[in-house]
Amino acid sequence: MFLLLPVSLLLLLLWGAVHIATTQKAQYSYPSPSGRFILQSVLLAPWLGSWNDLAYIRVIDTHAPGSTYRTPLYDKHYTDMRSHEDDRTVGIVWFDFDKQQQTFEIGVPEWQDSWLNLFISNTPYQVIEN
Repeated sequence: MFLLLPVSLLLLLLWGAVHIATTQKAQYSYPSPSGRFILQSVLLAPWLGSWNDLAYIRVIDTHAPGSTYRTPLYDKHYTDMRSHEDDRTVGIVWFDFDKQQQTFEIGVPEWQDSWLNLFISNTPYQVIEN
């Protein structure tokens, strides 16, 4: 019984932090070359101390605004918002989003996965060798 309240508070704090991180304003936001997608770079949470160097890419399909795809977290120093698009993929440097399969292919050097991706990333992804 005594554990129920602290555990509930901890879960509520975790939910709040994840909600803030996944809905906050983008640091950078650009349309894809076709204009169909919006490519955004979002800092995890500048107020999270040691995690303030983490970011994720958010891809929004303007034909289905409720369809928002988030990459796993990566070191924000690899953010390069130069975009590209063809019939199959849309993306920026290091990140490609497959439009048909709705998956990410990630080529960030020295990739390091994070346990926080369980909460941030909502899209299947594959890390490829450079």
